[in-house]
Amino acid sequence: MDYNILKKSLQMVADFAQNTHSINTVSEFLIVHERNLKMLHHYVVEHNDDFVKELLTSIPQISPTEVRQYIEHDRGLATNKRGGLYTLIKLFMNNGKEDIEVLKEKFDFIANRNNTIIMILNNSGF
Repeated sequence: MDYNILKKSLQMVADFAQNTHSINTVSEFLIVHERNLKMLHHYVVEHNDDFVKELLTSIPQISPTEVRQYIEHDRGLATNKRGGLYTLIKLFMNNGKEDIEVLKEKFDFIANRNNTIIMILNNSGF
């Protein structure tokens, strides 16, 4: 396994949380992210690394719709197509946070996990 490719790929997904232009499309994000998860699973099995395994299992699932919404918002393409009642219900369900705030937290969490794993790989000599 080429750990340099894995580290660069993890960094791409981590950078996405702050700048969606680091990855062009929804499908590209999902391909890169899923490949990272598979490579990390292989790393965990190969090195019997329980700490990385715990980090890996804490990474939340992300749907194509969530990636699309995040890209559209970040790039200024989003439009609010829903009315007041829908917005109030969503705010209630999200503990007073708008959908985009919840997505931002999710992508920031994934970025944090990726950056932690990159540091581990760097300190492991890979």
